[in-house]
Amino acid sequence: MKKIKYPMLLVGMGLMLTLASYIPWEKQRELDLQIEKAGFIMPAAHRVYADPDALDGKYYLFKAKIDNRGSRTLEDVTLRYRIPGYIDWTELEVSGQLFPGQSMVVPCYPKFNDDITEKTTSSIEKVELEVSWDGADEDDIVEEDFKFKLTNRNEYAYTGIKREEISGWADVYDNNALIACFVTPNDPVVKYYTQNLQEKILKGEAASVTRKPEDGVRFLTGIYEATRKAHMVYSGTKGIPQRTDDVESMVQQVRLPREVITGNTGLCIELSTLYASILSAAGLDPVIYFIPGHAYPGFRMNGQYFAIEATGISGEGLGGIASAEEAFKKGQEQLQEFIQRSQMGDPRYTLVDIHLINQQGVTSMDLKDDASLRKKVDEIAARWGADEAGGNYVQDMVQRTGGNIPAPKNALSMTIPTGWQILHRPEPQLPMVTAQVVAPDQMTTVTIYDLRTTDLQQAMRYINQGFSQLNMSLQYQANGNAISGLTYSEIGTFKWIGKALPRGQGMRIVSIGAPDFLYQQNSNLINQVYNTIR
Repeated sequence: MKKIKYPMLLVGMGLMLTLASYIPWEKQRELDLQIEKAGFIMPAAHRVYADPDALDGKYYLFKAKIDNRGSRTLEDVTLRYRIPGYIDWTELEVSGQLFPGQSMVVPCYPKFNDDITEKTTSSIEKVELEVSWDGADEDDIVEEDFKFKLTNRNEYAYTGIKREEISGWADVYDNNALIACFVTPNDPVVKYYTQNLQEKILKGEAASVTRKPEDGVRFLTGIYEATRKAHMVYSGTKGIPQRTDDVESMVQQVRLPREVITGNTGLCIELSTLYASILSAAGLDPVIYFIPGHAYPGFRMNGQYFAIEATGISGEGLGGIASAEEAFKKGQEQLQEFIQRSQMGDPRYTLVDIHLINQQGVTSMDLKDDASLRKKVDEIAARWGADEAGGNYVQDMVQRTGGNIPAPKNALSMTIPTGWQILHRPEPQLPMVTAQVVAPDQMTTVTIYDLRTTDLQQAMRYINQGFSQLNMSLQYQANGNAISGLTYSEIGTFKWIGKALPRGQGMRIVSIGAPDFLYQQNSNLINQVYNTIR
């Protein structure tokens, strides 16, 4: 019996092993991939999402955490992704070695084409990811995908925090800085409108914006007069959150300033971005004030803040059309309450200083010129007539009003001469150059560099490395936070002086200068501006 039993046992074991060879046992992954993703991407802010330095890298498409769960060191671990129809396969990062138990976190700042701002409908898109390494078999490659919402260009979300996680007003206004993406001073249509406004509403001296508050107020009320004379209609406050649980108002469609102009109507937030665009185009520093259920525009000058109630023109819930003086008076009354509330620390009262936010990498979209929209601007300008905006009340109102709001920490302050042009992100190949201010003769220039280091020598090395890509170089000397130097390029030598200022976790360098053959001639002006840099 035993002679039969053992051979049968061996046969049975052989059958089991044979069958086991056909069972598709899952191969244990050496890498584990976890994805933290954004719920949506707003095309209007596509440049912010693309810039790891904008707002200290707050806005991204996803962050991938890669863990080596295996027992061997992996060489050249590579993560790449694509968004079909928008972004081709793009390699994000290569890690030389990833040891057992080691992790790496890779953020994705997607670079969409500029035509993403022509997107007029929302859609759900897919992100595909692949993680591979040197020597990995096809079966080893880690593949994942997820979906996200790609909104239309007009959609604006006041917060990116999940509704169930909102705990206060700071969460409600989490995306406030991104409203600057809807302020479009470089839009050819807005520029054309501003030019007409200066010529036909603000005639003569009133059209020239100096660093005098009364001239700034005259310009602000001139914008109001332009909208009032065009019979622009205020279409309501809907969209601004009134409560922390006001989920219906967390997302809204915001018309672009060109659409407000040519459509001759706007919500309070849309009128605010329109005013901010025109003020910026004219060289003033625009501000948008947010309070529960409402937004209104104004500007900052010489440490003082001013405001106007742009909705006084007509429309929903209004008892009549306010004059420019009444609208300015109302705005200043609201501003005084705003200052009191903000000084008490009320988080419902907040503002967006557009140019300050621009310096942090939040810039507007590019928009194409449009002959049909220019024609509509001509039709609107024809309604304005020859009356000049403003009046004797302007000087008096400036003396009696105008608020001081504590400047944000590490904010840049400097005096810009009349007529100088502000350029945001003027050189795409040098993302560290966040702004330039250029004199009318195009010779004397202020340049602002924002760098993610607190070491001055390292900051200057970064600048020189960036210059080398453009066949430029520099020499400099530093004494404390004061710097002076020469920049060499194919077109000549640029002589400059500058200051190094703290900025968050990094450093801001502000320089002003001129070609070396003009420096002595312009030295008084250069020194005047230099001495105001704070």
